[in-house]
Amino acid sequence: MAATKTARADYENALHQKMMPWLLITELYWMSYKLLERRFYHLGVSASQARVLAVLHFSKDPIKPSLVATLLFQETQSITGILHRIESRGWVERLPDPNDRRAVGLQLTPKGKQITEEIVKIADQLYDDLFSTVLNASDKRQIEAILKKVRAHGFKLPETDFKLRRAQQYGIWKD
Repeated sequence: MAATKTARADYENALHQKMMPWLLITELYWMSYKLLERRFYHLGVSASQARVLAVLHFSKDPIKPSLVATLLFQETQSITGILHRIESRGWVERLPDPNDRRAVGLQLTPKGKQITEEIVKIADQLYDDLFSTVLNASDKRQIEAILKKVRAHGFKLPETDFKLRRAQQYGIWKD
């Protein structure tokens, strides 16, 4: 019985050590998400809304809701509610697509640009607070290179559907 418990503990310890990079990435994602939520609170913006606004901020032209969803690794229907909320606040407008009468493009309104600039400043400050104070330039380059390798491999996994594979062709994912 003791040998079985020891073997199980050894297995669990080895598994934990093997998965440590993934666990740390997941923890940092959720930690940064919660920190952003708290820092955006005074703006009345959720982190999910801020992600959508940021995609629109960094795109040069109006983009379709389906592309916003793709770039955020979401299903289109999952961002529909977010789009309605930010549109109702006057931050986003829908424009007819000149090439497709059935489609619309999304772009920030002047009010949306103003709030998004504040969002970007807050996110930049959180980046500095989390990373710049503890990592030197060499550390940042190494982490970035490693994470880009993992992301590129993720795009090649068989479970990665065509929508996710399509996301890698857009500038936001270019290395």
